This record gives sequence, structure tokens and C-alpha cells, in this order.
Amino acid sequence: MSQIHTIGRVTADFELQTSTNGVPYVRFSLAERLGYGERARTQYLQVWAWREDAERLMKYKVKKGSLLWVSGSLELETYQKRDAKTKDRRLKVTLDNWGFVPGGKASAPPPDIESPHVSTSPDDAEQATPDGEIDGDREPLPG
Repeated sequence: MSQIHTIGRVTADFELQTSTNGVPYVRFSLAERLGYGERARTQYLQVWAWREDAERLMKYKVKKGSLLWVSGSLELETYQKRDAKTKDRRLKVTLDNWGFVPGGKASAPPPDIESPHVSTSPDDAEQATPDGEIDGDREPLPG
């Protein structure tokens, strides 16, 4: 299993959702900068957070522009584009652990909220299907 540890910025605000199995989750894109100078470029990772990690992301008020470090399992995933004619690939991270990077845009969490910690990955029964529902089949992520 491939593991990743990276730092990036959240590309959009997100909301806590619930799978058809009743499991809370958050899906978001993380923009990671690679290289330096003229060769610098941005790589986008699709991050899936489940259960307590998803709820903690919401509690800490992670939002667009927040600078986070994340770790988790990495998968290169093939999916059908919205035009329904072409397929593409994207990097998907199933979140194991995360935290704010000091000096990022996010403010410090309130003192009554415990800090993020390592959690377990979701069961295979909680993966996404093309229509956006979570039904237990390992299908491509929604486009």
C-alpha cells in the first residue's frame, strides 16, 4: 500500500456529508506545490476523510486556503469525466492523519477541542460511485 505525507492548501470550503451507511465523510481537493522557480507546478490530490477525522475537520473550521499536512494511503484512480466520453486519472488520498501547518491561514483551534489524531481508514464498503452516493462498490469518484 502506498502512503503519502504532504502539505497543501484546501481548494474550496466543504461540508460534512453522510454515506448511505450512515458514516460521516468529507471530500476535498488539496493543492500541493511541486518544484521550484520556473519548474514549479501545482498537483491536486482528492482527499477523503471519514468518521472522526471528517467531524474534526469541521470542528476545526478547515476552509478554503487552510494550509494542512495530511498523511494517508495513496491510490491512482481512473474515473469517467463529466462529458461521459473520456476517462482520466486522479490521485486519491484516504486520510489517516492531518493537522494545520504553523503560519498557514487557519487560526488556532479553540482550546476545548482536542487535537487531530491518527484514525483508521474506511471499510471498502464506503467508497464513492459516479452519481455521488456511497453504496459499497469501489467505483470512480464523482467528477
